[in-house]
Amino acid sequence: MLISIRNIVPDDVDIFWDLRLEALRDHPEAFSADYDESINKTLESVAARISATQENFILGAFTEDDKIIGMVGFIREQSKKLNHKGNLWGTYVKPKYRGQNVGRRLIEELLSKATQIDGLKKVNLGVITVNESARRLYKSMGFIVYGIERESFNYKEKLYDEELMTYFLIVN
Repeated sequence: MLISIRNIVPDDVDIFWDLRLEALRDHPEAFSADYDESINKTLESVAARISATQENFILGAFTEDDKIIGMVGFIREQSKKLNHKGNLWGTYVKPKYRGQNVGRRLIEELLSKATQIDGLKKVNLGVITVNESARRLYKSMGFIVYGIERESFNYKEKLYDEELMTYFLIVN
């Protein structure tokens, strides 16, 4: 199956938002955003947030017939003292396409784009410790654990720990 990876643009707002809501609904423990809070956002407000720049973008994985099957986001820290780092967020692949390297390809493209950002030295992320497949993927790609935030998320009165990881970029 041919999969293409490209920036999500405002014209993709409908399909992107459907995928994002699916992720939040079906895996609420994995994301800091909440489905019930997100469902009421207007498509106009979502479209305004997904305009891609070099330092703030969302990548989508698309099938040959242009169906979105996965996503990952990136945002660079803006403060002068913190802008040497960025954050990977919102990684999600539809269940039918898991185990086919879609997530790996999304993150490879994100890291490739990140190396082109002047002054960026590392990419950080947080992953819930019960999400073994995501943790394995990130570690296999060179992310290293630098800490654990105990009881980071509270979903339906269950507390989840979050593993904090970083990837040091090789800057050209």
